[in-house]
Amino acid sequence: MKWKNWMKLYEEIERDFKFRREKEIESRNTLSKILGDKVLSIGDIGNLIGEEVYVVGFSPSLENEIELIPDRATIIAADDAAVILNDLGIKPTIVMSDLDGDIDSLIRIKSSVFGIHAHGDNIPLLPYAEFFPKKFGTTQIEPLENVYNFGGFTDGDRCVFLAAHFDAKIHILGFDFENPRIKEGKDMIRKRKKLRWAKYLIHYLEQSGAKIIWENLNSK
Repeated sequence: MKWKNWMKLYEEIERDFKFRREKEIESRNTLSKILGDKVLSIGDIGNLIGEEVYVVGFSPSLENEIELIPDRATIIAADDAAVILNDLGIKPTIVMSDLDGDIDSLIRIKSSVFGIHAHGDNIPLLPYAEFFPKKFGTTQIEPLENVYNFGGFTDGDRCVFLAAHFDAKIHILGFDFENPRIKEGKDMIRKRKKLRWAKYLIHYLEQSGAKIIWENLNSK
């Protein structure tokens, strides 16, 4: 997605959630310092993604939809969805995470590349990025040399934006915008609001020409 187009979308999100841009900048810069030059290049990420990917979300129906993923598929998993896949012997190619999930379990997934996201609410969590051997950084605002912006807001739709950036054919499963998996301690009103945005953003991509295949009705 072109930078100018994304920023128009993100400015709407920023107003809706009353995000403070200075906190976003602080988080992005903090992650950049932690990562240094130990990141995959954009070219390396594109080579990993290839022509066709399966984007997997953390919905309550995920375990029932695993069979939709073919053998040897390229998989981009959203945060704790990667833990479920890994426990079932399926190794995600890339995991997109803002580190607010099951950190201990995520750290054990050594074979995956992690896209570590920086935003204003997760600054204290960013030092965990050092535990992931293969990684790159992402931000919602202006990118830096080692912190990219492919677009996207939540872990789930950020997976889709990443794949769309490289013009991949995208299969979506494990998404449920109406009935999310409940995490202890999470504000479900805020969560549902984020999911409404995630749904809007993915459909925006679809209407913009992204090659998206919805693998279940709950997702769409």
